[in-house]
Amino acid sequence: MLRLIIATLSFAVGCLVCGCSGASSAHGSYGSGDPALAAANVGGGPIDPFLTDGHAVLQALDAIAQRSGRPLRVTSISADRVSGLTVEVQEPAHRINVDRYIVAPDGALSGPAPVKLMSLDGGPITAAKVDAHAFDPNAIAFTNLTKTARTAIAKSGYPDARVTEWEFNGIGRDDRHFMYLESARARPSANIDAHLHILGMQF
Repeated sequence: MLRLIIATLSFAVGCLVCGCSGASSAHGSYGSGDPALAAANVGGGPIDPFLTDGHAVLQALDAIAQRSGRPLRVTSISADRVSGLTVEVQEPAHRINVDRYIVAPDGALSGPAPVKLMSLDGGPITAAKVDAHAFDPNAIAFTNLTKTARTAIAKSGYPDARVTEWEFNGIGRDDRHFMYLESARARPSANIDAHLHILGMQF
């Protein structure tokens, strides 16, 4: 679920997408998901490499930037075992606009698809409001993602736990940034920071 509400910002990005455009059949070489760390795709497709391989995430962000333009600033970034990597990107040339890009577990890139923005204070959406929430995804230490996944599984106390999803809806202290796991007996989650340090576990 998207959550873009912070103390100094009164808008949220809705989940409604006005169609999916720009789908690409060209698959990137992002590698295979690690079954020892990442959960199986419930749709029967490949294991999502973006769940636990930070180098794959960085490579996908570069591919998105080539399509969206630079500088790459995002309002949210997440990965899940079905969809792959989902990134909501502020348009560099029209900063009031946000577009969604998805890199599927098989490497297919789709987007941009416009994201509908809505104001929570009744005022208009402005570029300044989007600017205030957007962040550089390279501020997240994705190179630590594999280590964080291993640590989260160990801290969960469930050796069979696997990563099903992670999300960053901002990198501030009050923003959502979690890694979610699933085992046969529980669904623990790890609260993580931009350095991918685990701040605490929830059960």
